[in-house]
Formats: sequence, structure tokens, C-alpha cells
Amino acid sequence: VTMESLERQRAMAMPRCDTPSDAPPLPVGKDYHAFFSFHGENPDYNWVKAVTRELECRGFKCCVFPRDLDAGKSLSNNIKSVLTKCLRIVTVLSSAYIKNEWSQLEMEIISLGKLEELVFIPVLIEPCDIPPFLKYYRYINATTAKETWWNAFHEQMLGNVPPLPPRKKHHVFFAHTSSDTKWVNDIVKRLENPVNSIVCCFPARDFKPGASMQESVDSAIKRSLRVVLVISKNFLANEWKKYFEKRFKQFKTIPIIISDCNLPIVLDDIVCIDARNSGTDWFKVLLRAIKEEDLNADDDTVTSTSQFIREEVIFTPAAEPMASLSTTSFI
Repeated sequence: VTMESLERQRAMAMPRCDTPSDAPPLPVGKDYHAFFSFHGENPDYNWVKAVTRELECRGFKCCVFPRDLDAGKSLSNNIKSVLTKCLRIVTVLSSAYIKNEWSQLEMEIISLGKLEELVFIPVLIEPCDIPPFLKYYRYINATTAKETWWNAFHEQMLGNVPPLPPRKKHHVFFAHTSSDTKWVNDIVKRLENPVNSIVCCFPARDFKPGASMQESVDSAIKRSLRVVLVISKNFLANEWKKYFEKRFKQFKTIPIIISDCNLPIVLDDIVCIDARNSGTDWFKVLLRAIKEEDLNADDDTVTSTSQFIREEVIFTPAAEPMASLSTTSFI
């Protein structure tokens, strides 16, 4: 009996948690928070069962072989399908895993061709050689007692995503004109990427056919934490006057300018993100604004965007269009 096997037996004995769900919401198109890739025999399998039991008790959705794979499909097709449905891949590293399962997973990942969209959490459960593919990822050393590694693992599972309070379905609603749909669609894909995991709502995809536009906009605003106003000439000429001009201060907004235009008077003293220059770091500023802690404030609380966009890529009528860039990094 080795120390490693004893620790894995201790992990098996982890009690079921009695804490409320703290799992982040799953964005559109994702069914699981994590796919567990591991050696399918004991003691590795028992370790995975214990860990996923506690995660699922906390509200996480875990994909585990063979429980959650499709019968009748090849292993290769199962892996490819699962990788597109999961936010993260937990690789449970042991000598047996490296020798048997890792090469198969690595091959399928490469064939999928979407490496930049995958988020890995390597977990070391016994001393072994970490594959070169994973050497530059932060890994969890779970060869010791649970209290020394569980919190770090749990934080990586949570990611840097603000929780959605009751009655909220989206982190952000994109208010825009139809001519800017492609621009919004591209930004939504970046935000909903597993690296960011922001749950978005935008009309072209999420509005219910047959409902009136006014009802759809009202519902989207009510069920979203933030409203991103995608400001362009067409937006100000159409949607702005129809839906937002008189109600602007009733919800929490992030104005973002994507083309040259004359801002309405009501926006004169509001700090806006300037996204007209694609070579700047304005996306990081948008991400930071969406993730600010005051997202959990009461629904009746109205805050100005100037509260959370400071000395970044900003635009105000009295300032230069592009301010200094921030070097803040995001998960």
C-alpha cells in the first residue's frame, strides 16, 4: 500500500457536502461544467467518483465515463462530442492514465482543431510525468490531504464568472440594431467561450419568435444583470429612440461605441467603451465591466458605468477617443 493509494482512499471518504449550489451558469450550447478524463480502473476511478459526487452536490454538472457517454458510439466520436459540450476538461493524472488514456484524448483534441476554446484543469493524483501538452497549464497537486488542494481545485472549477442571482437568466443583454448583428454575434462567441463563460442574450438568437419586440426587450432587460448598448449611427436612429432613450437610467448599462456617431445628450456624462479600433484592448475592459462585483446589487440599484471603467479604453466627449490601455489579464 503506497501513500498515494492511501490518499486516494481518503478522497473516496469525502462526505457529501451540505452547502447550497455555487456552480456558475452554463452558457448556451454547454451541457457540463467539466469532462473528467481519467484511467478507468481503481483507485483512479474511485477518486473521480468521490470528487464528482461532491461537485454535483454543489450544483456542478460533470461528464464521467462511462456514465454520461452515448452507448453505440465509438470512443472517438464520444470524446469529440463531449469536448464541445463541456466548459472544462479535468485530466486526472496518474502513471496508468499517462500510459493508457492520455494519448487517445490528446489525439482527439488535436483532430477537433479548437484547442483555444478548451480549458484544462490537470489534477495530479500520484507522482508521474506530466505530458508536454499540459506542462504550461496550472495543475492541482492532489497527492496530499484534501484540505491542501480542494479549495484551489474548486476555484478553478468556478472560474472567474459572476454568479447569477435569483430571477436572472443572463449576465448581459446586447441591445443593438440589426445591421450590427454580425459584430454582436462575434463578441457573444468570445464572451461565451469557456475561458470567460459569460451567459449572453442577444435578439437574433434568443428572442422568441412571435413575441413583440417591445415585450422581448423588456423581458431581456429584466432577466439580465447588465445591458450593453452597442452604439452606432443606425442604433441611435432606430432602437435608441424606440426602446432606450426614455428608460436609459432605469437599468445598468455598458455603452460601447462601434462606429463614429454623435452621442445623445443623456450620454454626455457617461463613460463609454470605445471599440472602434480593433487593435486595442477594449474587449478586456468590456469583460471587466460585466464581471464587476456590484452585479449582485439589488435590482433597484442604478450605477453609472463610470464606477467600473477607469483609465482604460474609454471614450467621453471631452476626452481623446482612445485612452491608455490596461494590462489587466483575465481568466
